[in-house]
Amino acid sequence: MRTNILLAGVGGQGVITLGMIISQAAMEQGEKVLMSEIHGLAQRGGSVTVDVRIGDFHAPIIPDGEVDITIGMEPLETKRALARASMGSRVVMSTEKMVPVSLSIRHEEYPDLQDIVSSISGNFRLRTIDAVSIAENLGNYKAANIALLGFALGTGWLPISVDSVRRQIEKTFSKKALEINMKALEEGLERGRSAQVETMEH
Repeated sequence: MRTNILLAGVGGQGVITLGMIISQAAMEQGEKVLMSEIHGLAQRGGSVTVDVRIGDFHAPIIPDGEVDITIGMEPLETKRALARASMGSRVVMSTEKMVPVSLSIRHEEYPDLQDIVSSISGNFRLRTIDAVSIAENLGNYKAANIALLGFALGTGWLPISVDSVRRQIEKTFSKKALEINMKALEEGLERGRSAQVETMEH
């Protein structure tokens, strides 16, 4: 198995934590994994991308045009990241907007969300979810990254098992945070499976 996964978002959304959980879950399954993180503006709100390469790769950075799956925590950052995706690449995206620092510095307006969704779905296989709402309903908006991970797993696009992800979440969080993140994973998983069924029915 060889899979290139690109995670994109802004500082404070748990993008790196997401990358670590995916990487460790794949390694638990006996896969070779390389991970690399790139920060734009390092403070909260700056762009963050993480490359996760599962399989027999020798360099940690995914070459342009070779990303198989993009997991986006933020719509505009997801769209930017897709400059590196392969044709027909799959995209899982949370729809909650967080205005990136780079945009506010230039005093530019945030594009219309529907325009972003339309431009992505015109070129890639896209599934969207409001992961932040799931996390907020559970009592901690920081669990949005895990809700999105569950959704990605539910689509069947990620080449890692749910059980291995659950075990990594247990190692990453404790007490109340563990309980909320497990619930976020299950909720995302259920919605991802529903999205997959709806697609098959159409």
